[in-house]
Amino acid sequence: MTRLFKKIFSNGSEVARVQTESIPCNVTSMTFFDRLLDPNNGIVCCSGSGDNDNHAIRQCMEVFKDGMYISNMLKMMLFEDECEEYFLYSEDERSEFMFRLLRHFSTGGQWCQDDVIIEPYLNAMKYVYKDLLAVEKIPGSGIKVSSKMYKVVAFNSTNTVLFPKEFRNPIPYSFAYLAVNPKTRTVALFFHNVGDKIYT
Repeated sequence: MTRLFKKIFSNGSEVARVQTESIPCNVTSMTFFDRLLDPNNGIVCCSGSGDNDNHAIRQCMEVFKDGMYISNMLKMMLFEDECEEYFLYSEDERSEFMFRLLRHFSTGGQWCQDDVIIEPYLNAMKYVYKDLLAVEKIPGSGIKVSSKMYKVVAFNSTNTVLFPKEFRNPIPYSFAYLAVNPKTRTVALFFHNVGDKIYT
């Protein structure tokens, strides 16, 4: 894996080691987020209706936490562990790759402007999740994710983080994941660095 990351850097940076963390990918349906779409849970302020069937995200008094302004209940649920909505998902559920995508997409970049409806976040997550991960049918058990997902951080010989940028920030502006498909023996790198223009 160290050799793989050396190819990322064209500026001569030397990758000495790569830290990996296995990320669970047990979620196989977008019903995982149904509790966010229930107005009784305080994240959206109305049910989807009409031709667009969109759900407006409930706004709240703005607070500043860990370098990020939070002005809606979706971000409150994601980042404020003292609010009631935080406990809509257990810690095990929050460790899921699908939930991590929600955190990343709702956070955006340092100058991100929040969307006012929740559907753009859910649609983006669905597209990326399906694009990165392979699934297989298990007789009698339904669908299971067959890919393996790893969170990765690259260091140089002095233990300085090279990739992704500023990964120690409490807010996950930067991240890097490796999706490994054991059947096709292929690897996909999904990452975003602070200051870069687009997710890759």
